[in-house]
This record gives sequence, structure tokens and C-alpha cells, in this order.
Amino acid sequence: MFSITETIQVAVQKSCASIALFLNVCLIYLIINKSPKELGPYKYLMIYISILEVIYAAMDFLVLPIFHHTGFTFLIITRLESAFFDPQIQLILSGAYCGLYGSCMALFGIHFIYRYLVIKGNKMLKTFRSWKILCWFSIPIIYGVIWGSIAVLFCGPRDVTNRLIETYLLESLDLKLNNIVYIGPYLFTESGEMYWPAAIGLLVDMVIINSSFFTVIYFGVLLFKEIRKYTVDNQLLSDKNKSLQTQLYYSLVTQTLIPVVLLQLPVSILHTTVFCSLDLGEFSSLVSMTIAVYPAIDPLPTMFIVTSYRRAIIDLFQGVWKFLTCKSKSSRAKAAAMSVETTRN
Repeated sequence: MFSITETIQVAVQKSCASIALFLNVCLIYLIINKSPKELGPYKYLMIYISILEVIYAAMDFLVLPIFHHTGFTFLIITRLESAFFDPQIQLILSGAYCGLYGSCMALFGIHFIYRYLVIKGNKMLKTFRSWKILCWFSIPIIYGVIWGSIAVLFCGPRDVTNRLIETYLLESLDLKLNNIVYIGPYLFTESGEMYWPAAIGLLVDMVIINSSFFTVIYFGVLLFKEIRKYTVDNQLLSDKNKSLQTQLYYSLVTQTLIPVVLLQLPVSILHTTVFCSLDLGEFSSLVSMTIAVYPAIDPLPTMFIVTSYRRAIIDLFQGVWKFLTCKSKSSRAKAAAMSVETTRN
């Protein structure tokens, strides 16, 4: 049986995965068909992140991870009775889930770098307009592979961790070890010495998070300054292009704040607790829900801040409304005609 907290987590994960799939597919359609010409290669980056978020949402649905804090580490738990695969494959899927998280961390830094290169007219911008764009696309994949490998190889089940959590799981969650697969970064060996693979792995994860955060902040500040110069001082720039650059900037800022709040901060806190031996209690369960919510709401800023996408959505709703209104009027007219005909007869 699922506890109330687990039931809420699973419900949020399943519903958010469905919403994320729908919204990201819609955004991909808008990018392909409704993007202004001035967008250039940037649309490929936008499509890339939407595809990654679709995969991320699908993986979240497959794994349905339950985050739980034990006092000496945090656990990412998958119930085997709700899993589609055997334990070893499910562990790999859990690692892939963690890896996709790492990929998302890298993506937004690349977006800010690209926008900055566009505004500055830097020579490196050419790398986004040829096959070299694949090198940029490979950075999130590398981040993801590193993150996922650390999760499986260094933070996977160990005998010492099994013994420590077995009693706790039985008492708190009514779970048995043979019914779950987990990832849990425990920092010590059976003799009480430091388990360096897990410690170094967590430090590498934190470096990945902070490197992405630093990139976003550094290029975000530079980009803000350059956009002000670009839109104010450039007299040859059309009003349409100025407006588009501003829209893309605010869209990117908003779209980046979402993963910072929903992904970066909660997971950074979890990693810190392992080194500080802090017990977060029910906070850990919120992490799985914030991670699930992320791909479901992340497409919204782009869909509604970029004018061409917003107009396409409004036109669609107006078209649907007109269709429904006309259909309703037609139905009433037919009903009135039938009533008149019946009266005559």
C-alpha cells in the first residue's frame, strides 16, 4: 500500500508527465511553424530542450521515483511492483532519470551563451550555424552521462547502506529491500571510513550544478547589458527585431528561473544534507514533485511571451470558439425548424 505522501507524489508525477508531453509537443509545433525568421538557429536549441523535456517526463513516468530522507542520506526509491522492468534495468532507468536531470542543468547555460553571442555578433556564433552545433548539443549529454553514471556506480545499493535503511524502511514506509530499487549516496564504509567514490561523486554533481548556475548568472548579466545597448543604441535595427530580442531574453530568464527554483535549489539542498547529516523530513518528498512539475510548466513562458507563438495560440482558441458557437447556433436552428415542422403537421 502507498502512504498518503507517496500517493500524492505518484499522482503529481503522472499528471505532470501527461501535461509536459502535451505542452512540449505543442511548443515544438509552434517553433517549427510559427517562428519569426529573425529567430535563426536559436529555434533548434528551443526544439532540443523541448525534446529533452519530453524524454524527461516519460522517464519520470517510468521510474516514478519516491524521494525520502533517512537522516544519514536521501534515497531515490522505485517500487518494483510499480516498475515495468527487472531490478537491474530499473536501476539503470533510475540512473538515466538522474542523468536527464544533469542534462537539464547544462541546457540553460548554452541558451544564455547563444543569446550573448548573437547580441555581440561574436565569431563563435558560426558554430551554431553548421554541423558544429552538435558539439554544443553534446554538452548536456556529457553532463547527463556523468551524473547518471555517478548515481548508478557510486550511489547505488551497497551492503552497508542496505543494513542501515532496512529497519528504517520497514518502520517508516512499510517497505522491504527486495521490493525496491534505490539510489542513496551514503558516505561511509562498514568500518566507518569515508567512502570516497560517493563523496567525490556528490562533489562532482555539485560542481555540475554550480557550473551551470554560474554560466547562467554570468552570461545573463552580460546579456542584459548588451540587449540594452543593442535595442537602444542601434538605430538601424527594426522595431520588430528589437522587440523579438527583448521577448526572447525575458522568455529565457523566466524559463531559467523555473528550473533554478524547481530543480537546482531543492537538489542542492539534498546534496548538502548528506555532508551535514541533516534530516529534512517531509521536505524530501517535495523534491520529487517539484522535479515532476518542471517539464510541465517550463514551455509556458516561451509560448506566451514570444508574440508570434502567443498570437497563434489565441487564433487557435478563437477558431475553436467560433466553431463551437457556429455549431451551437446551427443545432438551435435545426431544432427550431424541426419544431415548426412538427407544429405544421
